[in-house]
Amino acid sequence: MQTRQSGAAHVPVMFFLLLLVMFLGALVFAYDRLTKANEHAQARDRAVAEAKQLTERGLLTEHYIEDVGRVIGKDGSYEGREVSRGSYGGAKISYLGLMNPAEIKKLMDDACANARLGPASGLPNVLNALVTQCTQLEQRAKSAETERDKALNEKSEVDRKFQAATADAQARARDFNSTLEQARSDFETAKQDKDRNIALLQQNLQAKVDELTTTKEAAAAAEKALRQELAKKDMHNSALVTQNLLRNAVDQADGKVVSARTGVVTAFVNLGRKDNLQPGTIFRVKNPHSTAVKGYATVTRVEDQRAEVELSSVVDPIGDAVREGDLLYNELYSPNMTRTIFLMGHFSAPYEKGRLALLLKRLGNKVVDKIGPGVDTVILGNDPVNETGDGFAMVKDSPEYKEAYDLRVEFAPLAKIRDLIKL
Repeated sequence: MQTRQSGAAHVPVMFFLLLLVMFLGALVFAYDRLTKANEHAQARDRAVAEAKQLTERGLLTEHYIEDVGRVIGKDGSYEGREVSRGSYGGAKISYLGLMNPAEIKKLMDDACANARLGPASGLPNVLNALVTQCTQLEQRAKSAETERDKALNEKSEVDRKFQAATADAQARARDFNSTLEQARSDFETAKQDKDRNIALLQQNLQAKVDELTTTKEAAAAAEKALRQELAKKDMHNSALVTQNLLRNAVDQADGKVVSARTGVVTAFVNLGRKDNLQPGTIFRVKNPHSTAVKGYATVTRVEDQRAEVELSSVVDPIGDAVREGDLLYNELYSPNMTRTIFLMGHFSAPYEKGRLALLLKRLGNKVVDKIGPGVDTVILGNDPVNETGDGFAMVKDSPEYKEAYDLRVEFAPLAKIRDLIKL
């Protein structure tokens, strides 16, 4: 009995445990379902909230696109990015005011290009560049207007001056026409007078031609005479040039003493036959350092290279005797030169013209009777008696003197060379 009761007691407990397990399983299942239901409800609420947010954002996006489209005013369509079109699943948008960004970019680039600007990125940069360009153009326009106004003012001033100049020119033209008519009248009168004067001048010209012919003939004769005179002077000048090459100047020594002794009246000089020296030639002797004449040396004997001289009229034979190195001077003598001499004027004793000519020839000179080309020295005598015999005629007023002066001959007054001539 007890055993049966014990077995009977185990059956309800097992059943109770089974029910409890089932209840707990149902409870767990119900809790799980409830939890999932709550999660779904929360997910639904989130989805509703997100859908609402997406709807509101879509509405905001739609309004933004519409407002931007109205502002820009460039309708178009947008198909998405080229590289991402496979991700759109064929979705499309069609909002009012929808624009194509590529077309907007092209529009901005074209605007910059038309404004002669470089490409700019972004609408603000494009607009700023366009505004800057417009501002610059406006400033240029204002400058152009200023220049235009200035040019118009200058044009007005020029027009005013031109009108004044035109009026002045017209007045001047009227005056000029009046003056021109008067000038024409005066010209016709002057032309008639000129024609009369030309006729008279032609008559005078013919007379002058005849006179000129006569004058030319006379000039030709005078020219012929002058040419003959020039030929004569050329011949004389040629002779003078040759003579001057050999002639010593008046202040130039002709020679010098090469040997002399105190107390001896003879000495030797450095002139001889080689120098065309003739016996009887008289030299003035001077100290090389003085212009005073210390004595005279007369040639007594001539050798080839030297000559012996006789000393005379020595001023100071003791203190300043003739010595070696003293210089010799003679205005009528030059080494290796034959002078052509003309005696001009009156010569009286003891220097009569004939005796003087013989002496000069004996000294190696040539004496002529007429002045002319080739004469290089003229010895002047005294003034000759005039034609009436009651006075003297100045030798310097004679034609011979004037001709000799024109020939540029050397004049030697007899009074200055008397000491060099011993008859």
